[in-house]
Amino acid sequence: MQEDVLIEKIKKGHKQALRLVIEKYKHTVYQVVFGVLRDEKEAEDVAQETFIKMVDALPSYQQKGFKTWLSRIAFRTALDAKRKKQRQREALTEYAPSKEASKSAEDEWLQEEKSRAVTASIAKMPETYKGVVYAYYIEGKSYAAIASEHRLEEKTIEMRLYRARKWMKQHWKEDDF
Repeated sequence: MQEDVLIEKIKKGHKQALRLVIEKYKHTVYQVVFGVLRDEKEAEDVAQETFIKMVDALPSYQQKGFKTWLSRIAFRTALDAKRKKQRQREALTEYAPSKEASKSAEDEWLQEEKSRAVTASIAKMPETYKGVVYAYYIEGKSYAAIASEHRLEEKTIEMRLYRARKWMKQHWKEDDF
């Protein structure tokens, strides 16, 4: 059947004609929507929404390139969905209480005590491990930064950290912290 005939039937309420149009263009609409959203599940939902909008907009269709017209509806619907999702994400991050604000004085004290215990335990480690462990775990430095600071090869730093972890597993108890 020709598209123009199907479109006229859809306007008159023929559900079978609508099914035929959806079946014919579902892959095209999905591709357009997925190209914008990059999420399979969301693309399926927006593709369905596109066909609903198509039915609502059919009275304004001017018999000029149905596939292009439908693709434009799909693209705009996908953009709207993407913008809506972005606004929701922004709203959630905007109103989420910050981690710092929710810390109680007790939590801060416990964190400080834990930090002191870890620092004291690191001080008791063998000299070869102490510096690299402190630099990596406490100061957050990379292997390369530690290597240049200690004038050693990165592989040496990597090996010392590996051995330090083994030493910690043997000498430290979880209850200590």
